[in-house]
Amino acid sequence: MKRKWIIVVIVAVAVLLAAVPVYRWLNARSGPLVYSGTIETREMQIGSKIGGRVTSVSVEEGQRVPAGSPLVSFECNELEAERAQAQAAVDQTEADYSRLQRGNRPQEIAQADATLRERDAMLQEATNGPRPQELRQAQADYDAAKADAVDAASTYARMKPLVEKDVISRQQFDGYTAQRDGTAQRAESARQKLALLRAGTRPEDIHAAADRYQEALASAKLMHSGYRRQDIDAGKGRLVQALAHVQELDARLKEANLVAPADAIIETVSVRPGDLVPANQIVMTMLESDQLWVKVYVPETDLSRLQIGQSAKVTVDALRQRQFTGHIQEIASAAEFLPRNVQTRDDREHEVFGVKVHVENPDGILKSGMSATVRLQ
Repeated sequence: MKRKWIIVVIVAVAVLLAAVPVYRWLNARSGPLVYSGTIETREMQIGSKIGGRVTSVSVEEGQRVPAGSPLVSFECNELEAERAQAQAAVDQTEADYSRLQRGNRPQEIAQADATLRERDAMLQEATNGPRPQELRQAQADYDAAKADAVDAASTYARMKPLVEKDVISRQQFDGYTAQRDGTAQRAESARQKLALLRAGTRPEDIHAAADRYQEALASAKLMHSGYRRQDIDAGKGRLVQALAHVQELDARLKEANLVAPADAIIETVSVRPGDLVPANQIVMTMLESDQLWVKVYVPETDLSRLQIGQSAKVTVDALRQRQFTGHIQEIASAAEFLPRNVQTRDDREHEVFGVKVHVENPDGILKSGMSATVRLQ
């Protein structure tokens, strides 16, 4: 009997010893999860794509600024002048494209038709040669001029002996001489004109008149038909290109005046007015104060109790009496080895999952770098 009681006691003790780890495991599974970490915040590095000489710095380190607040300005006189030239090019190409779409004006079409009629008349005149009326008129002009020349020559011949005898003055005789020469020249001119009319228009003149007519005809057809679709598309392409250049310059001008992209705290300012800053250089560092989180490392055994959006309570060493609300924002999809500066409840777990817990900071009193404790239910 005594031996039986000893066996019962030994079995009871064994059951009790086996139940303690199970109890502890069940208690850990049902109780809150507590992790340690450090508060972190999103850091924004501010710089300009164009750089240049700094004209003003509107903020100081430690200053809290709302989104859209001016930060740093750069000299941009050359860009503004280039932008004005680009806008003038846009206006010109826009006017050209509008003209291509509307087609030619009625006045331009009428002018082209008038030029065509004029060139047609000139071609007909060159092809047909002189009219009989023109030949008769030219012959009559030549006969009259020749008669005047013969009469002036006869008068000159009669007056020549008289001037030698001093019957008439030398001045009078010079007048008869000039009259003879003038009538003779007019007669020769009339003869040459008559000869040209009788010979007709030269072939090269006819060809030239025909070329001018064809040129006027093509111009008139172009005026009536308007501009080709290819020309209109090309004009549209030039306009789009000019507008894109203006947009590019606007984007570069925007880079000349840096503004806060979000509500943040100025951490560092590395430039002063007058500094010459190269493009793409960081000139300021900002901390986005409403984007706070605690990065904790969770063992794989606790991972099944976590989910995105799960509420959390956060306390910090500097404010032990106050709790801050938060929620799980991100759970790593891959495991990693436990960092040396992080402690968990079970040192035997060396492979963990990083969990980011977002923390509400309505008063702005939480700072990056504070040690924090996260409790998850």
